[in-house]
Amino acid sequence: MFGFIYSSVSGDIELQNALSDSDFPRFLPGAPEAVSFPININTANMRELKALDGIGDSKAAAIISYREENGGFMSVDELLNVSGIGEKTLENIREYVTV
Repeated sequence: MFGFIYSSVSGDIELQNALSDSDFPRFLPGAPEAVSFPININTANMRELKALDGIGDSKAAAIISYREENGGFMSVDELLNVSGIGEKTLENIREYVTV
């Protein structure tokens, strides 16, 4: 990787090999793992559900509770039966979830 470096001695801007790929880790320690979309709402865990726009701890927990109490979801539209999930939330996440 190249970068432009300003030389305070000459006043010139120089192109130098500022950093190489080996200077960067392949992953960041402690960073969350990537989530693949679409997310299957019948098998997703809290972390995966929270990756969805508008879904935090309480809504993710409500989705899991509903799933466990009702034997899973038959369709994505059934998310409307989950406490805290309305038309707007479903509209925002519909393309990112599946059954």
